[in-house]
Amino acid sequence: KEEIDKAAEKGFESLQSYKHDIRQKGEETLKWLEENDKRGIVLAGRPYHIDPEINHGIPDMINSLGFAVLTEDSVAHLGHLQRDIRVVDQWAYHTRLYESAAEVIKNNRLELIQLNSFGCGLDAVTTDQVQEILQSYEKIYTTLKIDEVSNLGTARIRVRSLRAAVRERDARHFTPHKIEDYTINRVKFTEKEKKNHTIIFPQMSPTHFGMFEAVFRANGYNALVLEHATPEDIEAGLKSVNNDACYPSIMVTGQLVNAFITGRCDPNNTSVMITQTGGGCRATNYIAFLRKALLEAGYPQVPVISLNVSGLEGNPGFKITPKLVDGLLKACTWGDLLMSLSQRVRPYELNEGETNYVYDKWLKKLYNAIVNNDKKQLKLKKVIEQIIADFDAIPIDETVKKPRVGIVGEILVKFHPDANNNIVDVIEAEGGEAVMPGLADFMLYCLYNNNFKRDNLGMKASTARLCNLAIWGIESYRKHAEKLLMANPKFAFRAPGHIKEIAEGAKEVLQLGHCTGEGWFLTGEMIELIKSGVPNIACVQPFACLPNHVTGKGMIKELRRQYPESNIVAVDYDPGASEVNQLNRIKLMMAVAFENLKKNEEFDSIVPENKETVKV
Repeated sequence: KEEIDKAAEKGFESLQSYKHDIRQKGEETLKWLEENDKRGIVLAGRPYHIDPEINHGIPDMINSLGFAVLTEDSVAHLGHLQRDIRVVDQWAYHTRLYESAAEVIKNNRLELIQLNSFGCGLDAVTTDQVQEILQSYEKIYTTLKIDEVSNLGTARIRVRSLRAAVRERDARHFTPHKIEDYTINRVKFTEKEKKNHTIIFPQMSPTHFGMFEAVFRANGYNALVLEHATPEDIEAGLKSVNNDACYPSIMVTGQLVNAFITGRCDPNNTSVMITQTGGGCRATNYIAFLRKALLEAGYPQVPVISLNVSGLEGNPGFKITPKLVDGLLKACTWGDLLMSLSQRVRPYELNEGETNYVYDKWLKKLYNAIVNNDKKQLKLKKVIEQIIADFDAIPIDETVKKPRVGIVGEILVKFHPDANNNIVDVIEAEGGEAVMPGLADFMLYCLYNNNFKRDNLGMKASTARLCNLAIWGIESYRKHAEKLLMANPKFAFRAPGHIKEIAEGAKEVLQLGHCTGEGWFLTGEMIELIKSGVPNIACVQPFACLPNHVTGKGMIKELRRQYPESNIVAVDYDPGASEVNQLNRIKLMMAVAFENLKKNEEFDSIVPENKETVKV
C-alpha cells in the first residue's frame, strides 16, 4: 500500500505538471497570435479525438490552412463562463468545453471547431450549448462529425468556408459583442400557476402513469398525462431536438411541444413536468432539450417543472410531500402488480378478453378512488389481495405451455408501447408469454447505486443511509404482494426480487460502478429472469444509448457463456428504425424459444431413472 500511495502521489504530481504545461503553451500561443496578427482555432474534442487514427489528421489539415490549433484544455482556464446555462453540466469534459467557448467569444483571434462522434448522445447536449454560447456573441460555430470514414474532403471544405467567413469579418473590423443571452431564464411554477395551470407530462407506462395522474390530482395539481405518442409527435421531436439525442428524448420532447403546436394545450395556462434523474445519462438533460424546444417553438412562457429528488431544481408551487410520495408508491406497487398479472394470465385465458376486462376495471376503479381520496378503497394490502384474487379467478388453460420472454432495457422504450412498437402484443401474438419486471425496481436501482458511490466515490455515508432507508420503505410497500405471489404456484416466479439480490447477480458479470443509464441493473435483470425460468429475453434500447449498449448488448456474449440456456436478442428502437427488422429479430428469438421448449418437453417425457444420465 505504501508503494502504491507513493506511485499515486507521483502520478498526480505529473498530471498537475502536464496541465500546467498545456495551459502555459496555450497562453504562449495566444500571445504569438496577437504579435503576428494570426488566427487560431480551438479544436475541441473528447480526449480520444487526439488520436490521429481517430481524428483523421484534421489538426494538421487546419494547420495547413493557416490556423494555429489549440486544445480546449489549453485555454479553458482563461474562460469565465457566465452561468446559469441551459443544460446541466454533467461531465468535467463538458465544463472545459464550455469554459473554452467562453474564452473564444471574448478573443477576436480565436474560433472554435468541435469534433463530435457519430451517435454520441452526450455530444447532442454539448454541441447545442456550445453553439448557443458562440452565437450569442456573433461567433461562427462549426462542428465536424467523426466516424469511420477517413475522407477529409468535406472537413476541408468546412474549414475553408470558416476561413473565408473570418476574412470577411476582419474586413469589416468585427469585434465580438453580445447580441443575445445564452444563459437561461427559468420560468418558475408558482402557487398562482398551481391554481390556474394544467400540468402536462409525457406517457411512459400506460399501466402506471394514469394512476400517477390521479395522485397528482388528489394532491391539488390539475395534472394530465399525454397518453399516446403519435407520428406527428415524433416529427415535432425530430424538428426540436438534436437528432444525435436518443429516441426517448425525441419522443417525450415532441409529445410535449406538439401539444402546444396543435392547439391542444394553451401555453398561457399550461405547465409541463418531466422527471430528472441527476445522473450521468443524458436523461438528466431532457429538461434542457425541452426548454430549448419550447423557446424555439415560440412558447418561452411555459414553466417547466423538474420532478427530481436530487435538488437540481425547485419550484415554489410544487412540493414533494409525504402524501404525494405515499400516493405515488402505492400507485407504482399496484401498477407493477396489474402489469405483471395481466401478462401472466392473458396468454392462457379461456375466455378471450377477460384478462383485459379485469385489468381495465382495476385501472378505472383505482383512478377514481385516488382522485376522490377514498381511503376505504385505497388500503394497500387489501387492494393487493383483491387484485391477485381477481386475476387468479380467471379461467386459464393449464395444459398449454408457452415460452416465457423477458423484456428489459432503457426505461421508456421498455414500458412505452408507442416506443417499442407494442412488443408485449407482438410476443403474445407469436405465441409467447411476456415477462416485464416492474417500474419500482428501477427506482430501487437508482437508490442502491449510492452504496457503491459511498464505498468508492466519496459519497457521504449519511446519504447512502438515507437511500437504504428509502429502499426499505419501497420494499415495505410491495412486501405483501411478494408474499402472496410466492405462495401462489401460478404467480410465484412473478414475485419481485430484492434489489440487493439483483445487484449480487449482476456482480457475476460486471462491476456495480456501471451506474449510468440502466447500468448494471440491465444486466442484473437479465440474470434474474434467467434464474427464475425466463431464459428468452428481448433487450430493448434506443439506438446510440451508449451506456445501455455496453451493459445490455455488450453483456450478451458473457451471459450466454455463463447461462447456455439463455436466448437473448438485442432490439434497437429509433425514429428511423425499420419496424420489420425489429419484428424479424423478435420472431427469430421466438423460433429459438419454441425449439428449446420442445427439447425441454422431450426431456421431461424421459422416465425418471434415465433423466440424470441424459443430463450428464
